[in-house]
Amino acid sequence: MVLGGARHGPAVGGISVDGPILVGVDGSEAGTRALDWAAGEAGVRRVALRLLHALPEPRAGRGNGPERDEARRLLDRAEQRVRRRVEGVEATGELVEGDAASALVARARDAGMVVVGTRGSGGLAGLMLGSVAFKVAAHSPVTVALASAVREPTTGRPEIVAGLDGTSAGAVLAEAFREASLWQAPLRVVHAFRFFQVPDPVHSAELAALLRRHRRAEERRIEEALAGWRTRFPDVPVTAEVVNDSARKALPRVSAGAQLVVVGPHDHRDPLMPLGSVTYTVIHRCGCPVLIARPA
Repeated sequence: MVLGGARHGPAVGGISVDGPILVGVDGSEAGTRALDWAAGEAGVRRVALRLLHALPEPRAGRGNGPERDEARRLLDRAEQRVRRRVEGVEATGELVEGDAASALVARARDAGMVVVGTRGSGGLAGLMLGSVAFKVAAHSPVTVALASAVREPTTGRPEIVAGLDGTSAGAVLAEAFREASLWQAPLRVVHAFRFFQVPDPVHSAELAALLRRHRRAEERRIEEALAGWRTRFPDVPVTAEVVNDSARKALPRVSAGAQLVVVGPHDHRDPLMPLGSVTYTVIHRCGCPVLIARPA
């Protein structure tokens, strides 16, 4: 039975958190960390957890009976692990044949969030983001959490960091405030911009003044964006920071010690980089789970 006896989660700050959490299970170390993270998230959201394991399709003329039996045992162990870690979370497993990423993306339409490990059982050494995680993060219709570390299901945790850009700020703030409220954590909102400066000592004073005006304008814009969210989530302590640096450098630096980083997909419509360079860098360099927010 789900914590609190309800199948769906409560509304937090007027935002619905309904929908089960879908998590990929593959038996790898990264997959186990993702499972543990998803279990804690399901506990605070009071939603069900759906576990999915994809079994390769059998070759022509060959069955996969032994592999299927082992996959069932893997799912059973995963369900038992969830129940031991977080009391009251409903966890059910599903075994499918075919590509794991495609199966997760297809089932994500009925989920509130998809959680995957950053590397799977077949990942190459040195690659932080495995092929399944990359495909799910790039193509999921709902928010994706890439869990590279475990967040225990307790409150009073370190801060949550939200990285704002100009295209997905609403979705990022919605997820960041919701997570901060659920976990009773402080929220730090970071907007990084790169202000072009010419190393000309003759005009350095003018450039410095222009930079200050630009920073103040950005700070006012961020505060305006936060005003409504502060009202909806009065329980969340919020700090806002405007950083004169590239987002790829700023976000990993300011998120040191954070329990979660929330970013947008930063979709540049590049088929070779569907997540955008900022999101991809954050995934690789932040030592905590990364949540890629998408509009509801």
